[in-house]
Amino acid sequence: MARRRLVACSRCETEIEVSVNARSILCPGCHLSLPTSDEKVKTYCARREFFTEGKVTVTKKGMLIADVRVRSLVVQGEVKGPVRSRESIHVGKTGRLFGDFTAPLLRVDAGAQVIGHCAFGRKLDKVDPVGVTT
Repeated sequence: MARRRLVACSRCETEIEVSVNARSILCPGCHLSLPTSDEKVKTYCARREFFTEGKVTVTKKGMLIADVRVRSLVVQGEVKGPVRSRESIHVGKTGRLFGDFTAPLLRVDAGAQVIGHCAFGRKLDKVDPVGVTT
């Protein structure tokens, strides 16, 4: 039997069971494509939205400017824009995060720059990026 995993759509939060090998799916809730594979941002990347159910790593030379919604985020370079992570955000010592962000777990290494409103902790169900529970 094929191994399966549970993912949640970054846009509508519909939970979907998919194969562990799935790289992208069509959400049954909002009918939009949702990438499920891990990604690395190694250079400049500007988009209106950067939504994925994978782990995103922004390398030291990487820069991501977008509305970011991911499963987890590792910042070693620079991220500008609102960020919402379902699992965690880790800002490394060379990382810079500018914008409002929400995550259940936040890790900031010494030397990192973080500017913006934040909301983090275990009991985040539905929190907007400025930390007001809805």
